[in-house]
Amino acid sequence: MRKSFRLDASGLIKGIYDFEVKSDQAMYAYAETAAARLAGWARKDAPWTNRTGHARQRLNAKSERIKTGYRITLAHGVWYGVYLEYANNKKWATIEPTIIKRQDEVIKGWQKVAFNRW
Repeated sequence: MRKSFRLDASGLIKGIYDFEVKSDQAMYAYAETAAARLAGWARKDAPWTNRTGHARQRLNAKSERIKTGYRITLAHGVWYGVYLEYANNKKWATIEPTIIKRQDEVIKGWQKVAFNRW
């Protein structure tokens, strides 16, 4: 007598797909949160004295999905932002110092999102 074996993996496949979708949603939410926090830190810690307030108000960050994960971009929204970042030996820079100062905090957040999913 011949016995057959049948495996229905549809539940497993659906579970893996659902896990991937939920994980991606969690990473997207964290990327958005981290971008907003970076922009807030950059505004708060900007070393210059406001004249019009435009440079500080227009510091912005965005997150986007890329092929290998997510990218967070922190940028100026005023035309003279490049001068604030690079002129006078970077005396008025806020973008690079913010990233350097806060990178560990952002990475720890990514780790929580990635490893608390299990």
